[in-house]
Amino acid sequence: MAIIEKGLAKFPNNAKLKEYHGSALYATGKTDQFMVNLKEQLAKNPNDATNWYNLGVLQSKNPATESDAVASFNKAIELAPNDVKLKNNAYQNLVYTSIGDDDKAVKEINAIRKSDPDKATTLIEARKERFSKALPHAEKWYQANPNNLDAVSTLKDIYGILKNQTKLAEMKAKEAELEAKS
Repeated sequence: MAIIEKGLAKFPNNAKLKEYHGSALYATGKTDQFMVNLKEQLAKNPNDATNWYNLGVLQSKNPATESDAVASFNKAIELAPNDVKLKNNAYQNLVYTSIGDDDKAVKEINAIRKSDPDKATTLIEARKERFSKALPHAEKWYQANPNNLDAVSTLKDIYGILKNQTKLAEMKAKEAELEAKS
């Protein structure tokens, strides 16, 4: 970090040093500083899909900035139409950002199901709403990469939760096909 900062003092506009600085900040747990670094990079080069993606990852860690994360991931996808890996990762993150911490939600539902069925029903409906919000992202992920087992499995699970039996069966067949190939 010290060497990178010395380099930046001498060459403040060096893009590679800025990139290394951001990576070092992230690796050392200084995510707030990394976010500032990314925003500075994007101010200088707003067409950098990787920085938009990285910004989305940071924003997705905080429920208060979820909508910002969605916008950042979408911007990354828009700027990198031919970067299969980046698009795959961005779509995956869009899905999981929309769903949120599903394990926590399921545990909460199960914990109160017997003691307060009305509250459990409210939580179940909120969970379905999050999955409905994730569905368009999962479908785009699948369209962009139809042979990605993660995309197929995730879409299958979403269709199952939303009780779309026709699409669920379609994704189960596709999943079996992909698993047979691997």
